[in-house]
Amino acid sequence: MKKLSIFLVALLFAQTAILEAKNSLSLSPLLEEARKNNPQIQAAKYRYEAAKARVSLLRTLEDPKFEYEYDKITADMDAVMRGKTAPMRTFSISQEFPFPTKLFLRKASAQKEALAYEQEYKEVERKVVKDVKDAYSQLYLNKKRIAITKENQALLSQFIEVANKKYAVNKGSQQDSLRAQVEYSKLANQIVLLEQEEKISESLLNSLLNRPQESAITDIEEKNSKDLQLNEEKILQLTKENRPELKSFQEMVRKSEIDYTLAKEEYLPDFMFKYRREERNDKPGSWAGMLGISIPLWFWDKQESFIKEARANVNVAKADYQATQNMSLFESRSAFARFSAAQNLVKIYETGVLPQAQAAMDTARRGYEADKVAFLDLLDSLRTLKDFQIEYFESLANLEIALADLERAVGVDLAK
Repeated sequence: MKKLSIFLVALLFAQTAILEAKNSLSLSPLLEEARKNNPQIQAAKYRYEAAKARVSLLRTLEDPKFEYEYDKITADMDAVMRGKTAPMRTFSISQEFPFPTKLFLRKASAQKEALAYEQEYKEVERKVVKDVKDAYSQLYLNKKRIAITKENQALLSQFIEVANKKYAVNKGSQQDSLRAQVEYSKLANQIVLLEQEEKISESLLNSLLNRPQESAITDIEEKNSKDLQLNEEKILQLTKENRPELKSFQEMVRKSEIDYTLAKEEYLPDFMFKYRREERNDKPGSWAGMLGISIPLWFWDKQESFIKEARANVNVAKADYQATQNMSLFESRSAFARFSAAQNLVKIYETGVLPQAQAAMDTARRGYEADKVAFLDLLDSLRTLKDFQIEYFESLANLEIALADLERAVGVDLAK
C-alpha cells in the first residue's frame, strides 16, 4: 500500500506541469481566412470599390445631345412655290462644358472620398482581425481549462481508490473518501460548463471566419507576448500615423476643403456648344454654330448658400477628426495600460505564484509520503496549484487580448 501511495503521489506531481498544446492550429492562417471570407470585410471592400469607380464618373463630361427635326412644308405653301418645296431636315449636336477647374475639383473630391472609404475598409479589417484574435485567445483558454480540469478529475479518481483502500484497512477515514468524491462531482460539473463555453468560443470564431457553425476547431497554438517591449510614447505616435479611422477622417477633411473651393467656383459660368445643319432635297443646306454661357445671376441666394453649407461641412469634418483623434489616443493609452498590467501579471505568476504553489505541493507530497500530512491537505495543495495554473493561463489569454486591442487602436501589428 505504501509503494502504491508513493507511485500515485509521484504521478500526481508529474501531472501538475503546465500543459503544452499538440497538433496546434496556427493563428496566421485563420487571420488570412478572415480577411478573405469575413462578410464585414467584404462589404467594406465593396463600398471602397464603388467609391473608387465613382471617380471616373465625375471626371467625365455630361453626355452630348443629338437632335433631329423634320419640317414638312404645308400644302398652301407648296402651292405658292408651285410644287418646288420639299421637307427640311435639321440635325444638331450639343455639348455642355463646366468651367475647367470645376471638373478637376469634382474629380479630386471623389478621390478623397474613395481614399476615406479605403481607410474605412482597413479599419473594419483591423477590427475583425482583433475579434478573431480575441476569440482565438478565449478558445485557447477554454481548452486549457478543460484539459487541466480533466487531468485533476483523473487524479481524483485515483485518490478515491486509494482513500477507499486505506479506509478498508482502517488507515483512513470514510470522510476523506466522501470529500474526494464530492470534489470529483464538482469537477464533472465544471467540465460540462467549460465545454459549453468552448462551443460558444468555437461558434464565435466560425462566425468571424464565415465557416459553418458546426465546424470543429482542434487544439490551437499558444501565443506568448510576455517579452514584447513597448513604449507608450511610441504607441501614441504610431496611432497618429497609422490608425485607419484617423486617416479616413483626414481624407474627409481634405474632401470638405475641396468641396468648399468647388462651392466658390459656382460663381464661375459653365459653357455650351451647339452645331446645327439643315438639309433639303437630300442636299446639304445652311449650318450654324452656337456658343452658350450660364450666368450665375442669383448668386446672393443660390451660390452664397452653397458656400455657407460647404464652410459648415469643413468645420464639421475638422471637429469629427479632432474627436476621433482624441478617442483614438485614449484607446491606445488605455490598451497599453491593460497590456502592461497583463504582462506584469504573467511575470508575477511565473516568478512568484506558480513556484510557491509548486513548493507547497512538494511539501505536502513529502509530508503525505511520511504520513505527516493528511490526505485532504494534499488534495488542497493540488487544488490550489491547479487553480493557479488556470489563473496563469487566464493571464496569458488576457495578455493576448490586450495586445489585440492595442494593435487595433494603433493600426499596425506590434508582435512580429
